Amino acid sequence: MGFILDLTETLKTPGGVVGLLVIIGLVVLLLKWVFAPHPDDEK
Repeated sequence: MGFILDLTETLKTPGGVVGLLVIIGLVVLLLKWVFAPHPDDEK
């Protein structure tokens, strides 16, 4: 639980917000890459 409280405190700072956006961006890119149809799959 302490980790979550630290996280919410960090999000109140501008750097914390930027870090959160970067993490969300990386997760979205990873999900798009994982679920994208790969050319090799069709062989």
